Amino acid sequence: MEKKVLFVTPSKSILVTAMVKKIEEAGYPVTRCEPDMKVLGEVKEIPAFTIVYLEGIGQEHMEVLSYLSKEAEKSIGTKQLFLIGNPVETHDAFQFVNRNAIAGTFNRPVNVQNLIQQFSTKDKSSLKRILVVDDDTILLRTMKNWLSKQYEVLMANSGMNAISLLATTNVDLILLDYEMPIVSGLEVFNMLKGNDATKNIPVIFLTAKDDKETVMKVLEAKPESYLLKSMKPEDLLKLLNEFFSKRKA
Repeated sequence: MEKKVLFVTPSKSILVTAMVKKIEEAGYPVTRCEPDMKVLGEVKEIPAFTIVYLEGIGQEHMEVLSYLSKEAEKSIGTKQLFLIGNPVETHDAFQFVNRNAIAGTFNRPVNVQNLIQQFSTKDKSSLKRILVVDDDTILLRTMKNWLSKQYEVLMANSGMNAISLLATTNVDLILLDYEMPIVSGLEVFNMLKGNDATKNIPVIFLTAKDDKETVMKVLEAKPESYLLKSMKPEDLLKLLNEFFSKRKA
């Protein structure tokens, strides 16, 4: 994940300038942008981290907020959206964004160090990388919180987003929801196994059902295994640790 930040704000205050300076001093190049769709359109690619400073953001800017929220939701795990504002500003912003797409909110005045700590500063090069694929964004965030203690976690909220992500990103394991709408987990699984670039990536299905019929259908596809979504976090981590330990042996 590149250390680049898009800072969206209409404010040119000394406080904002000081925040940008501290973020850049921490090693994150900052691109400042007005909350205007035309100006935002000139940004070639939304970077890994976007900060929206809500002071001065009005109704006329909500299209920008909605757009950035959808971009973050579409690229869950690779693009993070943060909001900075007072409680009223944040409440108003939440009328136009999906809360599950927001990586974090901060009250003004913000402690910039706390914000920077939310960025992915930890070196994850030695960690196993897991891609979690599920249409439920709440479950995605929950799984990320559980697994990030020991693994680098990427997220995709649809099968096709997962396929797109895997075209440019290598992972060590895919946790794949079996019961997704539009493109099912089984269809995604078959696409992965039919592609030379992804056929060797181990896949473990996630399912909310544990009845015999569902389990038999899941196992017919011959994934590495299957896990119940109702598992406790400590049990999930234990099973994943055992999975990777066996692959080393």
